[in-house]
Formats: sequence, structure tokens, C-alpha cells
Amino acid sequence: MRLFDCCTPEAYTSSNRFLKGDIIRKKAPTIYDVAHHAQVSVSTVSRVLNGNSTVNDDLRARVETAMRDLRFRPNRVAQTLYHHRSNTIGCILPDIVNPFFAQIFMQLEVGAFERGYTIILGNTISTRSLERTYLHTLAERQVDGLLFLGGMANDPAPLAEDLHLMQELADRLPIVAVNGDLPQVNIVASVRSDEAGGMQALIDHLHQQGHTDIAFLGGQLDVTTSLEKLEVYRQACAPPHPEWEQLTGLTLEAGAQALQGLLRAPAQPTAAVCINDLVAAGVLMAARERGLRVPQDLSLVGFDDIFVAQVLAPRLTTINHNYAEVARQALDALLAGINGQPPQRNITVPTLLIERESAIPRRPRRRRKAAPEN
Repeated sequence: MRLFDCCTPEAYTSSNRFLKGDIIRKKAPTIYDVAHHAQVSVSTVSRVLNGNSTVNDDLRARVETAMRDLRFRPNRVAQTLYHHRSNTIGCILPDIVNPFFAQIFMQLEVGAFERGYTIILGNTISTRSLERTYLHTLAERQVDGLLFLGGMANDPAPLAEDLHLMQELADRLPIVAVNGDLPQVNIVASVRSDEAGGMQALIDHLHQQGHTDIAFLGGQLDVTTSLEKLEVYRQACAPPHPEWEQLTGLTLEAGAQALQGLLRAPAQPTAAVCINDLVAAGVLMAARERGLRVPQDLSLVGFDDIFVAQVLAPRLTTINHNYAEVARQALDALLAGINGQPPQRNITVPTLLIERESAIPRRPRRRRKAAPEN
């Protein structure tokens, strides 16, 4: 008889075949099935699943073969309860669409997988209320640790209630801030690329090319990394005109707006450092619209070394955060905290200067021809 040869659905659901569930769902194999198939004890299977090194190679091979034959999948919930570990890591960041955060998250995810962990992502879309929600949610998911990027970790003046929430969470599980910090909270570690050193390297590079008139484009006063880069710029360049500092934001549109404001200055620089590569791309697009040549009329450098930097014309001189090393150090610090071995509190990773074609040696400015005398 075929599945629906019964006259009515009611007749089928009252049948023994439905009640047994042999058609609707096949029973998943258990640890007892694996033990029977491998002809070992249940305790031996349990020791293999828990990574116990006392199981000899022959028994381990038989258990692993049985698990493959039966397509057995361990009950992760039960393992979490037994080991008090979920082998999951929470990761909160403000904008996964932003190439900087996407690039560093990819490195974190790959590194976590290599270490036997799965990452649960919380993308806050730069919303503080959603950031708080993810903090609660990931704690309820019983993650073993938390990687925290942006948001509060880059806020120069976080709210007292947010710091209280973070401290409550830090008392329950290890937290590592990545490319930021929470000095008021007892987190395990802060792992950062040397952004101040990277900004100094860009300015030194422009100075070596003969540029002394340098502008600063993009950035926000409510983001600590912007403030750090701005401080380095002011100490190294001492801009003569306020228009040479354009703190317009962190986006393509902010770059176009920054160039517009710069062109209102009474004198023009020969070079500009941008807060990131997206801003530099916006500056470059706006410059073309105005007939301003890069790098002939304005040498331009960015920050982050995202993929955009390599496809612009000209390709962008920029700073690479050493993403793989930042991710490695962050995961090592977090796993040390998970295992009860607190790492160094503040870890700084050197950045890399990437030289391309958007910045060239300063050229003498062309003088305008004098008007002929009548």
C-alpha cells in the first residue's frame, strides 16, 4: 500500500505506521547504537567523543568507523552540559558590510574554526540598542567567550549603564576587544593594530616625497581611532588652515564632502591622508568630477588596505592592519581567558605600509602666466 492509499488523512494518522514514525522521521542513531556497531562499551564511545587520550588506537578506529557508518552526530547540547563548554564564540561588530569589519571577521572565523570553535555573529548595524540586545542574547546562548569590535570599544565616552552591562558580562565570560578597548571594564585583553604608528608611517612617507602641506580628510570625533589618527596628524603636520581638517565621517560620501570643504581653503595642500580607504575612494571620485588630478595635483593615501584600495585608479597607497595577525592574537588571548590563563592585557600588532601609485613626490607648482600689458 502506498503512503496515501488510506481513504482519508485521518485514517492515515491513526494508522500504526504513522504512530511509529517510521515514514515521517527515521530515528537518529545513539551512542548505544555506535557501541553495538563497534562492539565496544558505551563508556569507550563516550571517551572517544570527549577526546580522552586513554583509548587505544584500535578501539578509537573502530568507534570512528562505526560513527561514519551510522552517520552519527554527537549531541552538542549534552556535551555542553557535560563539559560546561559550547565551543562557540560570540562576535559583536557594528557593520559587516563595511569591508574593514568583513575582512577582520573572515580572519577571526577561519582562525576559530581551525581551533575547533564556531563563531556566532551579532551585527549591530551601528545601533547601540541592538548592541545591548546582542550582549544579552549571546550570554544566554552560553558562548565560551566574546570578541567585541567597534561600538562601545571605540566610544571615547560610553554611557555608565553600558559600562555596567559590559562589566556584568565580563564577570561571567572572557571578553577580548579587537581594535578597540574598554579600559573601564575588566575584559581579558585588548588586541589592536598600531593605528597611530600606521598614521605616522603614512605621514613620514609623504614627507620623504617632499610633501609638507598635508590635509586630513574624514573621521569622527566620537570614534577613538579617529581621535588617535588626528592627534598624530596634528603633531606631525601642524595644519595652517582649519579647512585642512575635514572630519566628515567614514564613508564614500564623507570623502566627497571632505574634498568639497578642502577646496574652500585659502591655500591648497599637495597631499592628503584619509581616515580610511572608503573616504579616499570618495575623495578620488569627487576629484575627477572637479578636474583635479590624483596624484599629479594631490597625492592621496588611505588606511585599512581593503579590496577597494587595489581596484581604484590610481591604486591606493595605504596601511594594512596585518589582519591575520590581529585575528590570531585576539583568538589566542580569548582562548587563554577561556582556559583560565589570562593573557597580556594590551596587545599591539604592527601595521604594514603598502605603497602604490596614488602618492608621488611633490612637484613644483605651476605658476600662472602673467597677463600681457596693454
